[in-house]
Amino acid sequence: MPVAILTRDEVVERILAAFRRYGYEGSSLSRLSEATGLGRSSLYHYFPNGKEDMASAAMAAVGAWFSQHVLSTLNSPEAAAIRLQHFAGKLMEYYSSGMAPCLMDVFTIGEAGSLFQQHLGGRMRALMTLLAEVAEEAGVDKVEAAIRAENAVVAIQGSLIVSRALDSNGPFLRMIENFPAILLGSQASE
Repeated sequence: MPVAILTRDEVVERILAAFRRYGYEGSSLSRLSEATGLGRSSLYHYFPNGKEDMASAAMAAVGAWFSQHVLSTLNSPEAAAIRLQHFAGKLMEYYSSGMAPCLMDVFTIGEAGSLFQQHLGGRMRALMTLLAEVAEEAGVDKVEAAIRAENAVVAIQGSLIVSRALDSNGPFLRMIENFPAILLGSQASE
């Protein structure tokens, strides 16, 4: 029976799943090999610099998906509250209703934190900037919009961690339900 040949994108998808499950340090080459069905030499063929290249590819894949499916919702011509509802819906999809960890979360601890902190910090700042712009468009003062955007990102990340710790997606689902109000306050209902 012939063995299926994986595309690089399929390999990255499987590596991403392993990193989300085990974190950076917990994703040994053995686990990554098992997750992809590839031997170490095949992994090095796709990723010559090893696990760091694999993690960079996983982050790039997440970044591309987020740009296309999540962040794009913030740039539509709809009212701010509607855009934020769509944004929250895409977060639900990506995070499996709050039960899947955020790659940013698992890549900020241990060795990965020192390797990827600058990149991840840049992504967080970019997300907060986009959210602040939506809040400003809805009439929130510029300084207050920046504070609310930071609080909104904290709410997303915190609810994911608490949901995983409690083995209940309730905290994440409540955050999603209230997401427009977190960012827009009373403007969410206007």
